[in-house]
Amino acid sequence: MQNGGDNQALSVLLTGTGSIARRHANNLRTLRPDVRLFFVVSSANALAWVNGFGGEAVASVEAGLQSQPQLAVVCSSSASHASDLALLMPQVEALYIEKPVVTDDDGLRLLQRALAGGWSRPNVVGCNLRYLSVLDKVKQALQTGVVGRPCSASLRVGQWLPEWRQGRDWRRSYSADRSRGGGVIFDLVHELDSACNLFGEIAYGQAAAASLSSLDIAADDSAAIVLMMKSGLPVQVAMDYVSRVAVREYTVVGDQATLRLDLIGRQLTVTGPQSNSVVETAGSDWDMEGTYCLAMQDLLDSWAEGRPTRFGLVDSMHTTRWMLLLERNAWRGAAFS
Repeated sequence: MQNGGDNQALSVLLTGTGSIARRHANNLRTLRPDVRLFFVVSSANALAWVNGFGGEAVASVEAGLQSQPQLAVVCSSSASHASDLALLMPQVEALYIEKPVVTDDDGLRLLQRALAGGWSRPNVVGCNLRYLSVLDKVKQALQTGVVGRPCSASLRVGQWLPEWRQGRDWRRSYSADRSRGGGVIFDLVHELDSACNLFGEIAYGQAAAASLSSLDIAADDSAAIVLMMKSGLPVQVAMDYVSRVAVREYTVVGDQATLRLDLIGRQLTVTGPQSNSVVETAGSDWDMEGTYCLAMQDLLDSWAEGRPTRFGLVDSMHTTRWMLLLERNAWRGAAFS
């Protein structure tokens, strides 16, 4: 489908007003200064921000659709994504869908039916690490055999939840409430998706999850996941809301060398029995902030040119299915079983 893109006025509906919605709104303003932005507003504080930003407030997704936006950004609380998508997919020309795409099997089935029925409008799923070029360098290094034969891998991510959204009570965020789509397996699905991006599809998996910290939240604050990829590679994924020093590290152990990616420290190294080398990278390879703008530009280009995006709903379905399966069947103690 060919659209006017840069040659026509752009109207966008955002289904929330939280930190990620505000990030997308700023990026849209940068990419398309003439954009008209509508926000679904549910509080007085949100209304004040929308008015100050120069957006237009609407009471619901249904009300926002009356303004006939061409694009929509699904950035409400995670558990609301499925109901938002049910309304938006038939109506708008293009969609940006924040992760996690959906948080229950009913939502997954809704998407499966839509895709099976031929829905194929331009869309991007907000696993923005797919747009981080240092991960492309990791894939290239593995493909060229820099570690020899990969034998195991581990991905670790963690950060103290109160530091995520400065100035807001973390206990009132959707992250803190499993019923609203919170908990680390949903919230930190980036690392599950990175495992698929780097190592292919998952064959088997099991999660163990718990909430043992002093955070006082009704959701898992930590999880340990063991995966067997279809290639036979065993992969561990550890995620938490608890690490007081933020960590995001990927390690691939091969029979010739070990590759380590430190996304916080911005270093990619290969260590062998007699050498320890730093893989050359550029500053732009580590630009996490820029990945959000790249993903939005990808969607706008897809809408204008009628081409696929780098990572959309079809691409995300494998990760989404496994995320739901792991979260539902996680080994837990008494609190959230």
